Amino acid sequence: MDKKHWRLEADHDTCLGTGICAGIAPEHFQVIDGRSVPSAGETLPNEAVRDAVESCPMEALRILDAGNGEVLAPL
Repeated sequence: MDKKHWRLEADHDTCLGTGICAGIAPEHFQVIDGRSVPSAGETLPNEAVRDAVESCPMEALRILDAGNGEVLAPL
């Protein structure tokens, strides 16, 4: 798999559904039933996605390297 892809994950038990992520990166996150959901499992690296993940007040979102599973954000 191409190392340049990111895998997005959301912890639905931790998420408060604030919608900050969807506000910052609406093409990558949406709030469904009060919880954040990545729009796609994988994406190309994108600063808006990183900003959205880093802005989550509950740290319920993660960016992983799609190739090896390394956590890239939040750090």
